Amino acid sequence: MKKSRIAYDRLKRKQKWIGLLFFIIGVLISASILVTLFVIYPDELTAIVKNDKTTTQTTVSSETKELAQSTSQSSDTEKKETTYVPRTNFDTTAATPLLYQPLKQALEQNIASRELSGTLLAIKDNQVVMYNSFGYAKDVSWKAQESTYMIASIQKFYTALLVSTLVSEKKLTLDTTLNKFYPEIPGSDQITIDTLLSMTSGLKLDTGKAPTSIKTQKEWEEYVLKNTTRQNSTEWDYSPVNFILLAMIVEKITGQTYEEYFNKTVKEPLNLEQTGFYTDLSDKSHLVPVYEENGTPRKSDIPDYAYVRELGTGNMFVSPKDFAIVVQATMDGKFGDLNVFKSVWLKDLPYGTTYYKSGLYRKVLDENGPTIFWGHGIFRGYEPTVIFNNDASDMIIYFSNQYLTNKSNTIATKEFYDIISQNVNFNQ
Repeated sequence: MKKSRIAYDRLKRKQKWIGLLFFIIGVLISASILVTLFVIYPDELTAIVKNDKTTTQTTVSSETKELAQSTSQSSDTEKKETTYVPRTNFDTTAATPLLYQPLKQALEQNIASRELSGTLLAIKDNQVVMYNSFGYAKDVSWKAQESTYMIASIQKFYTALLVSTLVSEKKLTLDTTLNKFYPEIPGSDQITIDTLLSMTSGLKLDTGKAPTSIKTQKEWEEYVLKNTTRQNSTEWDYSPVNFILLAMIVEKITGQTYEEYFNKTVKEPLNLEQTGFYTDLSDKSHLVPVYEENGTPRKSDIPDYAYVRELGTGNMFVSPKDFAIVVQATMDGKFGDLNVFKSVWLKDLPYGTTYYKSGLYRKVLDENGPTIFWGHGIFRGYEPTVIFNNDASDMIIYFSNQYLTNKSNTIATKEFYDIISQNVNFNQ
């Protein structure tokens, strides 16, 4: 029995050693096979390894991309929620309300009786009555609603709007004096932001004498600071240098260019797609070409120095729709404390029956009647004219691509406003 037990133990040990031997032999064979494969097929094995890694990375990348898309969609949703919605519906498919059809017909008849060229946007009670181009402005390949024009001096209203935002943010006051920014200007310690806005500062600058070699904004600002003079008067005197200096002050306070600050403060929040500066001009800008007074197309392009001289005073292109949106947004308090803005806009000095402040005139139509705001500009053949009531619910925006010395454009604009100011009812 004892011998049998010993024999059994020896057999078990022998089987363990045989198993271990086979295991070692298996490992050696596997290793030799792998070495052989690496030697014979190195590229194929490398590709397999890379594909495995790529698959892992792709999985992680896909998850990251999905997260990014989700975040982006969330951001877009928030952006849409904060976008300003104009009170007026500018959808090109929207028809003129039946109640205002007689007004539209009256406008069309008035235009047909004249030799005018441009684009007219007429708004009554926040609704579009008419948005059409006529004359030479029809000779373009895009719709009237897509047409843009240089807005000339009406840009001064935009400059005043930027100033009002700084006043609302308490970065500036109407009583701040010019010497805090540009002490080299004569009498700057007696000139306030308010007198610049109302053009009662006495400052003068003959831009016509500026050399045409000035082609950058920096050169132009240096010229303004060296050549601006002051008359000893506080009477109203139309002088664009007031708003050039206001534009320079905006840049100095914000540390941004005028264009950058405007885009951040006005253009982007209002989603203005047809507003830009001369540096943005391209075929996609849909700028309506200019015609001479005799009806021939203007051949020469506008030189850069002409645009540069209009810093804050007239180097922007805008569509009638975009201008209407800015005015209505301003009236709706989109740009801060409306009372502050009114102090920037309305605190003015009389000039006959008309008052001027912040780029616009305010006129009393009759002794006991309503007041209107109106603006006008002339720049290299462009002649924009606008009229609107106190809350911008009624507006006439007429941008012309033909300057007329007989004042036909401004006279027509006044008559257009008279038409939409009529009371209408279904019995008419």
